[in-house]
Parts: sequence; structure tokens; C-alpha cells
Amino acid sequence: RQLPQPLEFYFKSTEYTKTCKIQTKCYVSKTVDVIKKLKVEVKWFTNHPQFRHFFHMSDEQYLKLQGMWMLLMRTICIEVEDVAWFAVNGVPIRYSMREHALISGLDCHEYPRSYLKLGSIKFVDFYFGGEEKITIKDVEQKLLSMKPCNDRLKMAVLFFLGRVIRGKTKDTGPLDPFILRIVDDLEVFQTFPWGRLTFEDAIKEIKHVMELLKGEVHDVCGFPCFVIFLEVLAFECIPKLGKTFRLSSDSTCEDCPRMCKSRFTMSSMRGYPLEDIYPALEKTKV
Repeated sequence: RQLPQPLEFYFKSTEYTKTCKIQTKCYVSKTVDVIKKLKVEVKWFTNHPQFRHFFHMSDEQYLKLQGMWMLLMRTICIEVEDVAWFAVNGVPIRYSMREHALISGLDCHEYPRSYLKLGSIKFVDFYFGGEEKITIKDVEQKLLSMKPCNDRLKMAVLFFLGRVIRGKTKDTGPLDPFILRIVDDLEVFQTFPWGRLTFEDAIKEIKHVMELLKGEVHDVCGFPCFVIFLEVLAFECIPKLGKTFRLSSDSTCEDCPRMCKSRFTMSSMRGYPLEDIYPALEKTKV
């Protein structure tokens, strides 16, 4: 698919040096650490065809999201809904379902028929008295209070979905109704195309952020979805960034996706500021 010429961007180049804090609660390491303490349930996760790779990732205490922000500021205006394009130093970077699958390792096949009706609310109704206003903190508290049983696995799955796959920007936000339903049917859960779901969520959020900011950088911007693939996308697609800020990981399997095969270099700060990223690019103009 060819990009429309000339390229039109949401942000002017005068905005490129401005920093924005991306607000998210998508903490993979912290979530995995909680589940690893559940000896029975962790075996289910490490054998899951899609989610086992999250347990191979390097332990990253903090998210490094300024590389993602650098890309977002270079988002190209397009009309199609199934892809996002960025351009850095004149080089287009495509973010489609293909790139998403390569980085995340999640399945991207078609949805099952009537997928929004999968599962039921019986599980959450029993433990929370309904599906309204259930927060991730409610789920974590309930999970840690449960003794080993079949329902504790469902609670652990709900915790993983609510924290990593469809997390919110704040812990007080109500969990998504779809994950509250599907957790009651773990057989369907096993084969569900989580890659397609998370990719579509990300595309919607990119469009939403562009419409919200209107070309002007804000101090804070919420991004309530699975952000790990966007966190590493710039470092995967721009060789100079990858060489400067990523190292090969020694804790991966042969079939691990791209997000597992490398880790961020150590830093004295929680993340890399734009002031460190831009010198690695050499140029900041598109």
C-alpha cells in the first residue's frame, strides 16, 4: 500500500523536542511477578500458546515510552483504519497487523463468530456481585486472598487481561466488559486472537490521541491498551536506536517474538529522555 504524497503529519516539526508523559498501567513485569507466586496457575500461563512469551521477557521495572512518543509525533495522516504510518528522517515506518504479530507473538487470525458474546458474567457476578465498576485493584485483592482452586486460575487470567492486555490509564477505571465475560470460558480464551484485539485497540488509541492533541503536545496523554509493541517498535525499526538502547536477551526461546529477543540497556533514570534519543538519530527533521 502506497502512502499519499506529499506526506501530511499531525504534528509540526517545531513540536518534536517537546516531551509528553504517556500514562498507562501496562506493567508486564509486575503482573508476571504476581502470577509467578501462584505455583499452579503459573504453569497454565507458561504453557499458553500466546501468553507464555510474556514470561520469557526481560525484567523491565520501568516502561521506556519516549521512543514511542517520538514515533507518535511523526504519525502520518491517512484515512485507512487498519494501519498506522510514521516517518523518521524521511523514512516511512509501517505499523500493521504483520508488525504487531512479529513483535508480540500474539495470534491475529479472524475473530470467532459473535465474539463479543463469548463467555458469561457468571464468574464476575459470583465474586463481585455484577460486572459494573470492577477495577484491577478489586481483582488483584481478590486474587491474593484466594486459596488454590479452579476459580483462582480464572481470577489470575482476569488480572493479566486487566493489567496487560486491556489495561486502563488508572487503577480506579472499570475493567472492560469483554474481558469480564471471556474469562469464564478458558477453552475459548486459549484460541482467541489476542493479537488482532490488541492491534485494533492500539490503532484506535493512536487515532484517538491524534484527534485529542490536535498537533499540540500536552504534558500528559493517556494510552489505555497493551503498549509493549509500540514501546519497542522504534528500536526495532530504526537500527541506530536499537544499537544504542537495546541488548540481546539471553533468556529467550527459539520461537520467541521480537519483544522477547532483546532488552533495554541499563539507565540511571526510569526511561530515556528525548534528549538522549535524538542524538542517536542524528537528525530530528522528517
